[in-house]
Amino acid sequence: MKNLLPCLLLFIFQLIFKFSFGQLKIAVYKDRNVNGSFINIEVKKNRILDSIFRKSYYFPEVYRLDDSVKILIIEKILKFTSDTSICSNPVIIYENPSYPGCYDLLPSSKTYPLKIEALFIITRIAYNNFSFRIGCYPVLFDTLTQKEVNNNIELINIMVEHYKEWFQEYKFSGKLPDYKFLNSGRIRWWGRHFN
Repeated sequence: MKNLLPCLLLFIFQLIFKFSFGQLKIAVYKDRNVNGSFINIEVKKNRILDSIFRKSYYFPEVYRLDDSVKILIIEKILKFTSDTSICSNPVIIYENPSYPGCYDLLPSSKTYPLKIEALFIITRIAYNNFSFRIGCYPVLFDTLTQKEVNNNIELINIMVEHYKEWFQEYKFSGKLPDYKFLNSGRIRWWGRHFN
């Protein structure tokens, strides 16, 4: 009976969502440019493009959306957590460099796979104003070996599983979990790995 309640709530949520938001279409897909691949996100409301992918990972239109819509977007992005294609975007700081978590010490990684980009985008969509407290670079760090792991699929998958666990809590409760959870495991985002 306990397992039936989340399913029932999800069904009710989907009905309410359908009537509350009119014709909302969300597309998340892999795109390419001369430098490689990237994840593209489009949110169309009543056939008008409301949001598109940003190279800076800044999604102001998506930030305004309700958690219920963010959950749908994140669920689509999670499908890319198995994609090992190299992302076309550079490894640079994507947040406020003056925040103590965004250290002046630069990571050595020059590239990252789409599976890391997917996690990075999810962080920004979920925690927009607090994402810099989770990580400022699309670089993962192993606290056990004290090394970056952008080229280690096995260790990246540890973080992927961590995000999937986080997402299940978010999806079934409808409430955003504490942002600290995403950097509480062995694998963390660069810039917050010293905590």
